[in-house]
Amino acid sequence: MSGLTESVTCAAPRGMVQRVARRFSRPAEDSLAVRVAALLAVLIAVAAVGVQEEFKAQAALAALAIVVAHGVSYLRRRSPNWWMKLAIVALIFGVARDFFVVLVANPYDPRIPLVRLFLWLQVLHSFDLPARKDLKYSLASAVVLMAVGAVYARETAFGLLLVPFTVAAGISLAAMQAEHGTPSWWALVGLGVRLSVAVLVCAALAFMLVPRGQGLRLRGMPVSAKLLWVARLHTRIVNPAYPDEPGTDPELAPPVFNPQGYVGFSTYVDLRLRGVLDDTLVLRVRATRPGYWRGLAFDTYTGRGWRMSDQSVEEFASDQSRIVPRLGPDEPWPAGSEQSIQTFYVEAEQPNVIFAAYRPFEVFFPTGTIGVDRYAGMRSPLRLEQGMIYSVISRVPAPAEALLARGHGDVPAPIRARYLQLPAISPRVRRLASELTAGVESPYRQAEAIRRYLRREFTYTLQAPLLPDRADAVDEFLFVTRRGSCETFASTLAVLLRAAGIPARLVTGYTTGAYNVFTGYYEVRNSDAHAWVEMFQPGAGWIEMEATPGFVPTDETVRRPAGQWLAGDAASWMVGAIMRAVHGLFGIRVGGGPGAAAVVVSATLLAGLLGGIHLRRQRRTARGVVEVSYDAMLRALARRGYVRRPAMTPSEFAASLPVPMRPAAGRITRLFEARRYGHRPADARIEAATRQALLELRDAARRAPIESTRSAQSTQSNDC
Repeated sequence: MSGLTESVTCAAPRGMVQRVARRFSRPAEDSLAVRVAALLAVLIAVAAVGVQEEFKAQAALAALAIVVAHGVSYLRRRSPNWWMKLAIVALIFGVARDFFVVLVANPYDPRIPLVRLFLWLQVLHSFDLPARKDLKYSLASAVVLMAVGAVYARETAFGLLLVPFTVAAGISLAAMQAEHGTPSWWALVGLGVRLSVAVLVCAALAFMLVPRGQGLRLRGMPVSAKLLWVARLHTRIVNPAYPDEPGTDPELAPPVFNPQGYVGFSTYVDLRLRGVLDDTLVLRVRATRPGYWRGLAFDTYTGRGWRMSDQSVEEFASDQSRIVPRLGPDEPWPAGSEQSIQTFYVEAEQPNVIFAAYRPFEVFFPTGTIGVDRYAGMRSPLRLEQGMIYSVISRVPAPAEALLARGHGDVPAPIRARYLQLPAISPRVRRLASELTAGVESPYRQAEAIRRYLRREFTYTLQAPLLPDRADAVDEFLFVTRRGSCETFASTLAVLLRAAGIPARLVTGYTTGAYNVFTGYYEVRNSDAHAWVEMFQPGAGWIEMEATPGFVPTDETVRRPAGQWLAGDAASWMVGAIMRAVHGLFGIRVGGGPGAAAVVVSATLLAGLLGGIHLRRQRRTARGVVEVSYDAMLRALARRGYVRRPAMTPSEFAASLPVPMRPAAGRITRLFEARRYGHRPADARIEAATRQALLELRDAARRAPIESTRSAQSTQSNDC
């Protein structure tokens, strides 16, 4: 009796476990096609994250573990695996603990611990994938990893992973929707490719049609990890391409041009230099609005260059990465402004100049300390190294049209004393400034008149004639060469403004760059280094002025309707990529501007057209004249309503045609059958006979009535 009681007692928990197992059990997935497609999609998603430097080691380890886990899951797909499930739960708690520990240690940037958490969860989940539903969860997790990779991606090469991931995911979804068993590989691949193409097309359309907003305002902006070893501010400008040599006057030294760096990122801008900068990618910028990325400003014109008369730098520090600098009294707040949030990713070593849109008021910088000079230029304690990330929040001046149209006001005395001074310039320069601004009331309108004159009457070039000894750069440009670089145009605008009584200064930095529509970043290259002018109008503050032809002023860019910039900037980015490819392959450098873009696009289209014609001729030659003529016959007859049904042989179709067309169609058909099925070689005589028969058929088809209601098969029965 006791033995019976014991067996009943043991059977009760066992039965309960079996009932629970049956309740939650799912049919095991035996299809290798489903599992391989899902595994491929997951590995591509892991690779999308692993291309980032901070995740390479962990992504490689995770990929290896995922492959092993998928194998284990397949081999044990019919087992309960209770011990494995308990181990996975315990490990998930351990991974979650590590995630929160790292998150508390670095609360300002949770992205890195979050990515690592996703990777480990994907690994642990891969050990228990018995059914299709589990594989679907794994695929959904891979989509999350791809989204994380897209957030980190700053290069178009991300598309090289996005396309195969979409194809693999499409094949996996097509396989999962099939009946349980072993689906045909080719059928799955065909369905998956069609599904992925449809998804990519719909995504591209949605990407182009959805308007771009400014996004969310986050207090913790993207910034590199804090560099604790930086102890003090290095106030000098450190430019590796143009190093400062203490005790030497740059105007007395011979000019030496360096194509790998910009002379404007120094304490002296030498207007004697000539040359073309290389196209090295130096910055990627994520910004809520386009703008010029300002670096330095200069107040003293010497006739052959620009200097900073005041070299003092004020230091601002913070215990965190967020720094709020105070600008000097020469930088009043504008009457109207718009917020611009920018994140800079340094792709190549740069001088210790912190680039940002004017006027910055919050800086998130990894050193915790920055310097600000007298002209609102910001300095880093060290050079900007590759891989550095920093963010800036600016209030960009956006004065109303009514304010810009006002007449002269009171200019503060410090600004008037610093930004109206000129060396002994020629009387004809002052006379030209008076002529261009005569009868115009507002300083801004006067600047517009000078700018229109320069953009209309002068030529932009990077290879202007050398500046003669003892010649004034602006006078030589206005009345002798009439050609110059952006530094010459900006210097001329600033000098003419000062001659007209309007405070102005030369500014150097980078233009916006080419907008990459696939990554959402502005790609700024070394050749985008630029010089422009800031003019001062009372009440409106400092206003950017662009005098160089071929450069679009930032105010015009911002005024474009939402979405209109996308097509133009996408075309500009593609043309730039083509031009760089041409230069890299053939050593041919194509100049900038709309004309060069039109030439490049036209040459590309022409090359594509010629290539298409060549491929079409090759295809015709490979198929033979007889096969091509037979296809042409079918198309000509189809236009008249005589369509060959799939079940009809070529001879049956030829016999079904009206009597006037049968002789020519019959000859072409016999030659086609002899070539296709009898493997008879086609010589020149046979090809000539085929062409002649095709001409006769087309002539007979033009005279025959259009067959719109009857099929070819009914025609055959009537003739019989």
